[in-house]
Amino acid sequence: MCCNNNCHHHHDNDKHEHVHEIEGFVQLAGNRCNLHTHCFETVTSTEIPCGHCDHFHEVEFKTDINDCHCHTFCGRTGPAIQAGNGEHIHLLESVTSFNDGHRHCIRVATGTEEPVRC
Repeated sequence: MCCNNNCHHHHDNDKHEHVHEIEGFVQLAGNRCNLHTHCFETVTSTEIPCGHCDHFHEVEFKTDINDCHCHTFCGRTGPAIQAGNGEHIHLLESVTSFNDGHRHCIRVATGTEEPVRC
């Protein structure tokens, strides 16, 4: 389940929408002679409520081209993780599309600064 019923952040009272910037590198992959990585950056969707007190975001991106190919990703973040001072982050742990005979693992967090407001 995506929502912790004992959460401390009540999103219902927070009427503004927000997005998060997310950027990073996928983990090393490829054959032994050609290990490589790709970078990406994107902005999440606005928040999608989850239960009465939490939310997640949809994420889509295309990596840069490396070794004559790129990868795509379409999925969602985990729930909000409180980071203090009213700020929060989200984790993204998944895998990219299968291209050029392999996938890359993704394990990044959204920024810890105040999210971009719409």
